[in-house]
Amino acid sequence: MTRRHPFTLLDLGLVAMWSSGYVGAKLAAETQSVYLVLFWRFLLVALLLAPASISHIATGGGVRAVWLNGVLGVCGMFMQIGCVVVAVGMGISAGTVSIIYATQPLLTAALAGPILGERVSPRQWIGLAIAFTGVSIASYGGQSAPLLAYLLTALGTFGLVAATLIAKVTNDATPILPSIGIQSSFCAALFMLFALADVGLRPPFHDPAFWFVVGWFIVFSTFGAFSFYWMCLRRSSTVHVGTVLYLTPVFAIAVTWLFFDEPLTVAKLCGLTICLAGAAISLSRPIAIVPPLTAGEGLVKP
Repeated sequence: MTRRHPFTLLDLGLVAMWSSGYVGAKLAAETQSVYLVLFWRFLLVALLLAPASISHIATGGGVRAVWLNGVLGVCGMFMQIGCVVVAVGMGISAGTVSIIYATQPLLTAALAGPILGERVSPRQWIGLAIAFTGVSIASYGGQSAPLLAYLLTALGTFGLVAATLIAKVTNDATPILPSIGIQSSFCAALFMLFALADVGLRPPFHDPAFWFVVGWFIVFSTFGAFSFYWMCLRRSSTVHVGTVLYLTPVFAIAVTWLFFDEPLTVAKLCGLTICLAGAAISLSRPIAIVPPLTAGEGLVKP
């Protein structure tokens, strides 16, 4: 085991790429159908990565790679991303969604000990508790979205927690690109049903705004966000990665305020300041990491 500084360029990339999903959700809410956007997003990713996915399955991955990544896709992509986009479409602000999703580290930390055997230090618990307090303050008031939007956001949070823990307890040998490809295939199949029930599967071929949103999701929120997420997860603990995600609301709220005129309230500013302080406390110690994987080793190691 080696040591590193608690916050690295990989973590910074994760924060930036993960935040892009909230911006994409805001953009998707302005299109003909969020379900159609998500269907074409995952279909195109699945097709692009089909050669890598099929090759891995045929050369050793087998059925296990399919079902395991199917579960990860349903929990970490379908539930998490679908709930975000639909909740934003129902009227909850993208910044508030990102704040609620930032409670994921606390849930992960609570389960990491009994499920993964990871030790959460008192300093980390204090930092997580302070950050959670900041999240609660920042998400208070100023929202007119229905209760269902908040429930969907909570469901998506639980989906991400489940995917994180499953990824750490399994010894999968799927590299990143085939993993994303298989997961995207499952998501495309599920979102196809929703798109069919909404507006059908035919995309607006001559609508540049639609394809811009699809492209945004593919480049930043799929290849970018999930690649950084799995790479960070295999190099550090679930608690560390979850704590890093506490920083995403800062980026998401700043961007949605600048480009979408979402209100930047005093509660949000105070809450985010407290959240940053808590994350800094939790991350203010070097952490152990796993040496880089050699060729043929798995994407995620427990």
